[in-house]
Amino acid sequence: MEQKAVLEAEGISAGYGRMQIIWDCSLSVREKETVLLLGSNGSGKTTLMKGIMGFLPPMAGRVHFNGRDVTGMRVHEKARLGIVYSSESSIYTLMTVRENLVMSSVYRREGMEERMRRVFEVFPDLRKYEKQRASSLSGGQRKMLSVGRTMMASPSLLMLDEPSSGLSPLFTERIIDALRVLKDMGIPMLISEQNVEFTRIADSVLVLDHGRVVFSGSESEAERNDAIRSAYFGIG
Repeated sequence: MEQKAVLEAEGISAGYGRMQIIWDCSLSVREKETVLLLGSNGSGKTTLMKGIMGFLPPMAGRVHFNGRDVTGMRVHEKARLGIVYSSESSIYTLMTVRENLVMSSVYRREGMEERMRRVFEVFPDLRKYEKQRASSLSGGQRKMLSVGRTMMASPSLLMLDEPSSGLSPLFTERIIDALRVLKDMGIPMLISEQNVEFTRIADSVLVLDHGRVVFSGSESEAERNDAIRSAYFGIG
């Protein structure tokens, strides 16, 4: 039986002011599915993610979540429905690590302590620094906190914008391991990245180039595509 779509974005065009960045982009994320939005810097990945979430009003297109049209909803209204958006700026630097985690449970209080225990299991560094302000963390630790906050929110859909940006290979591997835990929990995810290593946890891959979707298929199909192999896998 085919799993139903949790998120459907159809014909999304968006940009900044009069400057259009993406054109007619469509994607879907199904139950328990991890979709990777792959593209180089400047390809429009973040613009598409922001257009779907509502940080940018789409110039065209519709967004549906669990069959409901949420195109015109504000970001906080989508968050109440269970859509969690995580980016580099999604932590509160003046709060402690623990306060950041607690804040992420504002809509999902039940089971908060158990989720926090799970976060500390995945990211021991966060337990070590839980009473320190987030501003004192390294770049890699801030990324861990950002992902930890998404775990605390118990999302119905998780959207992550370039979780490995600026990270060393070691920290990137730890982020991938953490996302694999969320995947095993059955949380549907939409991840934008330029790091091809994230295909290891993806069920489906979309490639964005100059603001347009130029490929959509399974992870194995992406690896067999000559243009993608050359541009992202260094093969060919």
